[in-house]
Formats: sequence, C-alpha cells, structure tokens
Amino acid sequence: MRVGVRIADIPDSLLDDIDSSLQQYFVPILGRDDERHTEPLKLIGSGTFVRIDSSYHILTAAHVWDATKPFPKVGLLLGSGRSCLSIPREYIAARQLRGSGPEESGPDLALLAIPPRFVAQVRAYKSALDLVQQRNKFLADPPHSDSGLWAVTGMVEGFSSVQHHLDVGSLEAQIHARSFFGGIDGTHERDGYDYLDAGVDMGLAGVPMSFGGVSGGPLWQIVLSMNSTGQIFWNGKKYVQGVAFWQSAIQEGRRVIRCHGPKSVFEKAWKERELPN
Repeated sequence: MRVGVRIADIPDSLLDDIDSSLQQYFVPILGRDDERHTEPLKLIGSGTFVRIDSSYHILTAAHVWDATKPFPKVGLLLGSGRSCLSIPREYIAARQLRGSGPEESGPDLALLAIPPRFVAQVRAYKSALDLVQQRNKFLADPPHSDSGLWAVTGMVEGFSSVQHHLDVGSLEAQIHARSFFGGIDGTHERDGYDYLDAGVDMGLAGVPMSFGGVSGGPLWQIVLSMNSTGQIFWNGKKYVQGVAFWQSAIQEGRRVIRCHGPKSVFEKAWKERELPN
C-alpha cells in the first residue's frame, strides 16, 4: 500500500538505496569545445535518459539545451573515470517547448534524440526509462501530489567542478549529483501545462545555497510501503512525474524547485511533439 511518512522516519540507508537507483537514469550535461583555451568544458545542467520505443533520448529543460549553443559538442558524463561521451551538437535532434515570458512561467521542456551510433555507449553505463510505459501508468492512475515520497535528482553546480590540466592536455570534471527528497508545496496549471513546486528546507544539513545545475533533472514520485510492524520499505516502484527548471528565492528558510508536472510531459508535450500513443 502507499503510505505517507515523514522523511525523518525513513532510514538513511533506504534513502541511499533510492538515490542510487535514480542515479542510473540521470546524466549531467556539459558543453565542450577542445579549441577553447579558457573554459573548454562547462557544467550546464541535468537530464534523464529515456527510451521511446526503440529510440533513446534525454529529457531535460529547454534552457539547458539552449545553453549548449556556444559549444560544438555536448558532453554527457556516464560514470566515473573516463566514461564521458561527447556528441557533436549538430547531430542531436531537439524537440523543445520554450515560453517567451518570465523564466518561472515556463514552458521549459526539451527532448534530445541520441544518435543511434552513440546508444551502445550509453547503455554500457546507464539505464533508460521506458517513457511510454511511464505515460501509460500516468494515464491509468494520475498521481496525487500529497502522497508518496518525492525527489528531484540533479547536478549541484556549487559542489561540482571542472579542471583543465594544461600540462598533460586533459580535462577532468568532478560532478556532485544527488536526489533531494521532500514533498510538494504547491501545484498550478497554465495553458495546458501543470507545475509542481518541490519544497526544500534550506536549514537542513547538506542542502546547497543554490540549485544551479539541477535544471533539467527529473522529478520522481517514489512509492513506499509499510509492513504490519511499522517498517518502511521500497519495492523499487518509481515514476518520473516532471522536469525541474526554476528555483525560487529563499523565503522563511525555504525554497521551491519548480518542475513541469506529468500533464506537461505526458499530455501537452507528448501531443506537441507528435510522439507515439
């Protein structure tokens, strides 16, 4: 059964297990230009590897894709060590929805098609979420914002860094990516798009002062269960319910990460992009 619990009551070991599972679909997005003498590699944002039938994509925010324009290549960090995939930007077909108003108003969504020649390298390190399956789940059982555990997974730019080793001609990126667990502070809809505001208590240990770099990261809903003795457990069920794209100012010790919700991803954007039903 689904249960509503306080995050403080969930064992840290369980949260670590959930975070590890979510990271399998997560990808930091960078801009790369080896001809630059300054900033040849730049941290830009976050995304989720997804699969639509047999094609592979990155679900992210449109402004993250726009930020890669100055770079000839898009860098995707797939894991530790040398597992960095660089794809010429011109090879990536992007379907994006971008509003002309204030950043917090949206829409701000993008779906980036990964060229088939690069898919094997992605699959060697990462998993791709079946987006059609996720959509069918949403259509059959729309989520309730007041139930389950919610998480935004993304790269924290303030805790990450890029180093250019001129002496050996190499680039090194140290990425700090994590899932931020919490609840939904508010929801609203505009022009067929829905928005969910994931609340963050800025006073908690380990919370960054800014969520720069998290943009484009997925909003997840995690289904937890409880047995007869009150033990909380997780059977692996997780659902992408949106995409983060904006952070509010801090008010009374809290900030919200605004995300497009499931109606935006699985109804409005799905129709606009003419994706398969």
